[in-house]
Amino acid sequence: ATIEVLFAELMSPASRYSEEQLKMQTVGLACDLRGLALSLANKSSFIMFFDWLYPKYLPLLSQALSRWANCPLLTSTILKFVAEIVQNKSQRLMFDVSSPNGILLFREVSKLLCEYGKRLLTLSEVTDENIYKLKLKQTGLCFQILRASLAGGYVNFGVFRLYGDDCHVNAIDMFIKLLGSLPERALLEYPKLSVAYYSLMDVVTQDHLTLLGSVDNSVLVYILSTLAEGVASVDVTISTACCTALDNIITFVFKRGSKKGANDDGVVQKLREITNVENNVFQQIISSIVHIVMYEECKNQWSMSRPLLGMILLNQEYFEGMQKNFIALQPAEKQPLLAKCFENLMTEVEPNLLSKNRDRFTQNMAHFRRDLNNQLQPNKTQSQRTPGMEMAMDDDVYIVVHSARGGIPT
Repeated sequence: ATIEVLFAELMSPASRYSEEQLKMQTVGLACDLRGLALSLANKSSFIMFFDWLYPKYLPLLSQALSRWANCPLLTSTILKFVAEIVQNKSQRLMFDVSSPNGILLFREVSKLLCEYGKRLLTLSEVTDENIYKLKLKQTGLCFQILRASLAGGYVNFGVFRLYGDDCHVNAIDMFIKLLGSLPERALLEYPKLSVAYYSLMDVVTQDHLTLLGSVDNSVLVYILSTLAEGVASVDVTISTACCTALDNIITFVFKRGSKKGANDDGVVQKLREITNVENNVFQQIISSIVHIVMYEECKNQWSMSRPLLGMILLNQEYFEGMQKNFIALQPAEKQPLLAKCFENLMTEVEPNLLSKNRDRFTQNMAHFRRDLNNQLQPNKTQSQRTPGMEMAMDDDVYIVVHSARGGIPT
């Protein structure tokens, strides 16, 4: 069937095709459209394709998603096509300044994500055996679509708030709901889902943090806990994305807090409340990063240093207590040298997050890692921690790994 005939049959209440035939033809169409979109590497050709696709056909694909939400072949194929058309590769989505196409595309994608997300949250056929096929794979694709849409640079998101359009807020809200619906350990056990989630968090924390002001503190703690787990990941891509996201969050708090007379927005106030709690998640992340720097092969040391400085400045008493506990449990002859290593870490570091100050701390941390490794080398047999670090940090790291595993509290 031609495209026009196929979409006419989709809209018709009495189609001459069976449900299975319509599904397979829709899958074939989505595959063909994705292949076509992949080949459009310049602005002019993509604009021609977009003008043909929207508004006539793109909404019908959204309807197909809602109609057959329990068909993984169809849903994944359509979502992959949508993920392709929101990719701004070769600047093909940089529409003219007088064109509303960027805004229209995001509105349609937001609507698609929200409508399909609702169906995804209510799927009743999901079991432990088919959960990835029916839900987790599609959730990861939704995360990819939202990340590409937010990071594409072809939408001015302030327009939506200015004119009272909720599509931006709704897309972030659906992301939070999908995150909360993930089963225990899903982010640890499914690498593709993990990469999609952490890449999205990198973008969300960069420019869209204010939209998290309406969520509960428990949700923010859960998100921070997942980032803490990601920092310790053996996948450098995931670890770096988590470090960047944490750095974005800490920098956001510092910048908003330094504006005299400015009222705290919701997310800053919530993050400060989290920081003021004893044994808060930021303290746990400090323990985790310091352990990685001291005892493991840290391949992204520069990225690790960026959020660590801000978290130390927010939790100075905790950091000082942690290093005292660690030093006190080391052999007496090494204690002065270890104390000097920690002292040098903060040498000439000022209580701000200016670029020059960050770079100084990064240099200090490189020297700290080298000097500390030289001092602890005899104790680092079989890549194990020293007993002092076990006592100083094990409980904190255990909390990071396990507190988030029950999902977002309801």
